[in-house]
Amino acid sequence: MLDRRGVIVAAVVTGVALEIGIHALSGRREAWDSTEFWAIGLPAAVLVSAVVGYRSRSSDWIWTALIVPSQVMTMIVRSGEVGGLWPLTVVFSSILSLPFVIAAFIGSRLRPASSATRH
Repeated sequence: MLDRRGVIVAAVVTGVALEIGIHALSGRREAWDSTEFWAIGLPAAVLVSAVVGYRSRSSDWIWTALIVPSQVMTMIVRSGEVGGLWPLTVVFSSILSLPFVIAAFIGSRLRPASSATRH
């Protein structure tokens, strides 16, 4: 089972890997500008989110909301264009994590009831 810290680490690593991996694969400056992002990256991140939801404890799956902010922060740092609005950008980008949160929620509903409450 993944505790809160494990879910947070998995979400952040997924976001960072999504940005860096798709950038390396496609060569595009921003990962979401490539077809690989939409065809490979997002489906993989949704699958990871579902697995994280399944493996998480109680409602810790909610931390998958950190996937897109982690991706955006990685993109900002990698591009060297850290402007004054980056905190706002990171906060609003968490809204874009909704598909990952939904996948994690669905994964959490598939886990056996006895494992959901174990600590």
